[in-house]
Amino acid sequence: MRVLGVDPGTVATGWGVIDQTGQRLNYVAGGVIRSRGVLPQRLAHVYEEACRVLVEFGPGCVSLEKTFVGENVQSAFRLGEARGVILVASARAGVPVAEYSPAEIKAAVVGNGRAAKEQMQLMVARLLALTGALAGDEADALGAAICHLHTQSFTVRVGEADRRRPAGAFSGGGRVRVRR
Repeated sequence: MRVLGVDPGTVATGWGVIDQTGQRLNYVAGGVIRSRGVLPQRLAHVYEEACRVLVEFGPGCVSLEKTFVGENVQSAFRLGEARGVILVASARAGVPVAEYSPAEIKAAVVGNGRAAKEQMQLMVARLLALTGALAGDEADALGAAICHLHTQSFTVRVGEADRRRPAGAFSGGGRVRVRR
């Protein structure tokens, strides 16, 4: 499966493409879309570049970081606008989108939902066997892709285990009798 991870922003949008073959993750490409000018021009540039990446690399899914509302509400609005551009580009390309919170992404990659940016960069590079420094935005985008691939793998394994369970085995949803 090929996944495009995106860390949206109106000034810097990180992106990264990963292929998964079996349990192996392979880095395909990545980068940062840098935008200048007034907001409509920046959003148009992010849209055009996102469309180019979607066409060039043909992912089966886009993994997008959800909006996080911290102390700065205006930043959250800008992030939402950038996310909207990615959602539209993905929809126009016919590519489904999975969304994960920053904490979910960090937990899937580092094992700690409050990991520092440097920890993300280090673990992404290690998981993908990359040498050299990764830009923070690109590492976050690759982290989003890794999160989706790990989540999908886990979901598939749980489904397979559920199908192998003998009929009548405890399903977790049945009644439990308590003896007194």
